[in-house]
Amino acid sequence: MKTNNLIKVCGSITKKESLIPVNYNILKNTYVAEANNPYFGYYGMVPEQANPNSLFLFTTHYYTLEEVLRFTQNIDSYYMEKVNVATASLDFGHHKYFAIRVKFFSDYEHIHLLQSYCIKEGVEFIKKVHMSDFAFVKVNKCFVLEEIEEGIYFDKKEDHKGYITIPKQISNSEFLDILIDIRNNADCKLFDATIGALIINSRVKDIIRIYSENLNVQLLKFIQERFAKSILNK
Repeated sequence: MKTNNLIKVCGSITKKESLIPVNYNILKNTYVAEANNPYFGYYGMVPEQANPNSLFLFTTHYYTLEEVLRFTQNIDSYYMEKVNVATASLDFGHHKYFAIRVKFFSDYEHIHLLQSYCIKEGVEFIKKVHMSDFAFVKVNKCFVLEEIEEGIYFDKKEDHKGYITIPKQISNSEFLDILIDIRNNADCKLFDATIGALIINSRVKDIIRIYSENLNVQLLKFIQERFAKSILNK
């Protein structure tokens, strides 16, 4: 759906995520983790304005985005006023799990209340997770975007995030090769990038999400052109 230059769409982001367990203020026999370093492109430096605040509530099975939105819409609590929810799958290599991703939860002391609300809505949480430091995480979520130019978008819910379309789907290894080439052979502002997809007008558009505290149209255009050139030349 597009209104003026705003579009509200669904899609996914897939990235390598650094996770740490959350062991306090959660229900017994449940497992919760937090993303603690969301922007690897900053080479270990945490952007000044970045606050990960992404919780993963591990579930016994996969819940669709529709189900997760339905669960949380039925929760009547001020804790949920600004929360962004999504569904996620996490691949640690040796084990794969599913989770409800909760972003911008205001008070970690009340995680157990959020879990209790979810249980009342029928959510089943897993008791044990064999977690390593990193996982490839695919998050299915809703987006509110501003279309600046064709194939170039700004995120209207989260600052410093933009999206560019690319000609076709690429593998994670292809993505990393192109990204390394851009960083090694171009003088551009520091940025983090990850792959994803949007469903716009019933069609899948492959995208790259860019995070930069110096985000602007010129940076997005430059990265888009470099990706397109590398992809089409293969």
